[in-house]
Amino acid sequence: MDDELDSLREKSTRASSVYDDLEGDEQPESEGGGLLSQYTSSQKLILALLLLIDIVALACVILVVTGTIAL
Repeated sequence: MDDELDSLREKSTRASSVYDDLEGDEQPESEGGGLLSQYTSSQKLILALLLLIDIVALACVILVVTGTIAL
């Protein structure tokens, strides 16, 4: 029984130290850094791709409405 409690204590201690390390990596919000500073580079890439898709879709809609392209 004591071995199980010791094992649980060790796991709890390790988990809390990992959690503390993760909390320490965050930047304070007061430092600023721009609008996209809160996103990771992969999230920025996805946002850029979504923006590109929106622009292409809007261009297609404009071409269809003006009659340049017939569906």
